[in-house]
Amino acid sequence: MSPRSVSTSLLVLVSTIAAKSHFIPASNNHQNLLTRQSTSNSSSPYFDSISAHLDSIYDDLWTINKAIYDNPELGYEEYEAHDLLASFFEEQEGWNVTRSVGGVETAFQAVFDGEGEGPIVGFNAEYDALPNLGHACGHNLIATVSVGGALAAAKVMRDKALPGKIILFGTPAEESLGGKIKMHEAGIFEAANIDISLISHPMRVGDTPWMITSSTDRFDVEYYGTEAHAAAGPWEGVNAQDALLLANSAISYMRQQMRPTDRFHGIINSGGQSINVVSALASGSYQIRADNEVYLSNLTDRVMAAFEAGAVGTGAELNLTMRPYGYANMVSNDRLGEHFATWFEGLGGDMPDLEIDKLRDASGSTDQGNLSQDWPSISPTFGIFTDNGTAPATGPHTAAFQVAAGTKLSFEKALMVAKALAGVAVDVLTVDGLLDEIKENFEATKTPPLRKMR
Repeated sequence: MSPRSVSTSLLVLVSTIAAKSHFIPASNNHQNLLTRQSTSNSSSPYFDSISAHLDSIYDDLWTINKAIYDNPELGYEEYEAHDLLASFFEEQEGWNVTRSVGGVETAFQAVFDGEGEGPIVGFNAEYDALPNLGHACGHNLIATVSVGGALAAAKVMRDKALPGKIILFGTPAEESLGGKIKMHEAGIFEAANIDISLISHPMRVGDTPWMITSSTDRFDVEYYGTEAHAAAGPWEGVNAQDALLLANSAISYMRQQMRPTDRFHGIINSGGQSINVVSALASGSYQIRADNEVYLSNLTDRVMAAFEAGAVGTGAELNLTMRPYGYANMVSNDRLGEHFATWFEGLGGDMPDLEIDKLRDASGSTDQGNLSQDWPSISPTFGIFTDNGTAPATGPHTAAFQVAAGTKLSFEKALMVAKALAGVAVDVLTVDGLLDEIKENFEATKTPPLRKMR
């Protein structure tokens, strides 16, 4: 593909999307950030190749980013994003694409084979959106980073005849539906025999190699009682609503003994149908979060006991259903994070003190955490911008963040992150002993496989 060109098939797809989404073509107001990125203090001999290649396909990546942003699709419904990305990689020299990989309809896998056996580097691209908020979590930018990072790493692999593989996984349905977990259970990542798993995530402000997230599970509760007239014969009834309220009260009392980073939140879906009838059915939906899998297991046991107390205290029958695809906490690999920081700073970026920054409290949850429990991984986070260069007023899952996720400045920041992640991939392919160090650090920081046991 020639620099700053778009393949015929990509143009057809983008034109279809643009017709429905007021597509805005790329402009050339990106020279300041690109100049900053091209002035390197990096010692890597591959810096110029990675940076120049991503600069040369700027327009292609902007077109992809904008098409995904302007056509938000919910989890497992990302048909146009899936087709857009799969078609694009089918047009690229040396890439082999599998659509709907593992039976997951909107997932795909694109593989670039090097010269013989070597490290296998996985990049994960997300592209699902939020109900009523579009790309307010910036998954268009996540896709851009992973697509760009995979392409640049493959370019170095081809030019230097390096052994190994680069694999881009299209991973749908991150927003609460656990797309990566479904793919994991289908054996997609294991069959690919990846050595590391790379992704990124936009945030309101700040750049860091460490994404610090909570372990989380969701569940639904129903209490079954016995109807009775609330005035004429309440003693004949069993009040399901009281059972649910008792459980919620027990958890409220328990909060005093929760860790500061534990979270329990939810909604009452129903408590009854008539004010003069003892409720025979009450239901609610809840989410638990904790810093890690060990803490989550402990907190879950205590929360379950509170809901059992609701049944015991009222005589109602409890039916509690854990939802599938709970998210594990993110385990960031130290060696991968350090190499990302080196590349990002070489591109002109600023990194915090890496050891101090690890002490931040967890925030949010992601299904990348589940992969990080089984493979060395990082998910660097990066601040994005409004059109005037300021940070969005609020963070992910808000209207202000959704607007910022679509700006040219945020795209250019994503391009910078793509260069750094590509650099990490190339380091894994070329630096003697690095993959061994990465795996040693992974083994030293692994947590017990509690999620598989629950």
